Amino acid sequence: MTLPFHLRPAVASDLDAILALERATDLAPHWSTTTYADILVVGAPFMPRSLRNGWETAIQRCLFVAEQNESLIGFAVGLIHPDAFNRIAELESVVVSAGARRIGIGRALCHAVLDWSRVHGATEIILEVRANSTAVALYTSLGFTLSARRPRYYRDPDDDALLLRLVLP
Repeated sequence: MTLPFHLRPAVASDLDAILALERATDLAPHWSTTTYADILVVGAPFMPRSLRNGWETAIQRCLFVAEQNESLIGFAVGLIHPDAFNRIAELESVVVSAGARRIGIGRALCHAVLDWSRVHGATEIILEVRANSTAVALYTSLGFTLSARRPRYYRDPDDDALLLRLVLP
């Protein structure tokens, strides 16, 4: 039985729940509190000064959350790279709580980021995932295709990284 859930853009009051879910998920990218807080600043594009390297345009980012019974059970982060000619989006992170997997939450979060990317002018979206991750099946079912492989890229546990790409219609 699929329990109802809904998606919405994250707000500042979600920060503690996002961090708790991310920290409880071993293979999730573990970012700083500041990184998530910066994404949640409404309307503010994000790019740390250390990464700008002459870019005048900041990265645009989105953060969507999935809720079920008023509890945060998943989130996804996307971004648009700051290149005026090639609007490439990236699905940076999709995290779903262990007890809420396999009911469509990850797929719905991916669609939210894909839709946001299209609205912001992206022509393609990329992502990186562990080769032995169950998420690979989700991403390929959404139409992502393999564009590159980085052997032994991840540690603890050791794994290859798959770089996947999807052209956005």
